[in-house]
Amino acid sequence: MTGLARDVIALGLACGLLGAAGCSPADRGTVSGEVTLDGRPLQEGVIRFVPADGKSQTASAAVVNGRFRAALAVGKKRVEISAPKVTGKRKVYDTPDSPTVDVVEELLPARYNVRSELTITVAAGSQEQRFELESK
Repeated sequence: MTGLARDVIALGLACGLLGAAGCSPADRGTVSGEVTLDGRPLQEGVIRFVPADGKSQTASAAVVNGRFRAALAVGKKRVEISAPKVTGKRKVYDTPDSPTVDVVEELLPARYNVRSELTITVAAGSQEQRFELESK
């Protein structure tokens, strides 16, 4: 597992725990499922569930080998899926001994993240959801 995947998982767990505070089981649902890109499992990414009414917290979960699982408040959500991909390295400073940082680009089209129209209505209990994304 890459460092990015570990960071995404940690963020998803932290957001899920914070979002669970103060909610009763009837106010919570668990969504698990699969994310594919061009028919193949999305290797690494993050899925965010943004409340349509703005009244509950956004919840996030890691996507690892195409699978995700998130505990979140019930209700209608806008779904944003992101898959950052390291495409190279660049120097921090313009000096020969400068440290380098990763150059990261978004693998997925904006229609799945910053301009997402994907939605889901989360119900109490557990539910499965599949998101079939296309790169073109």
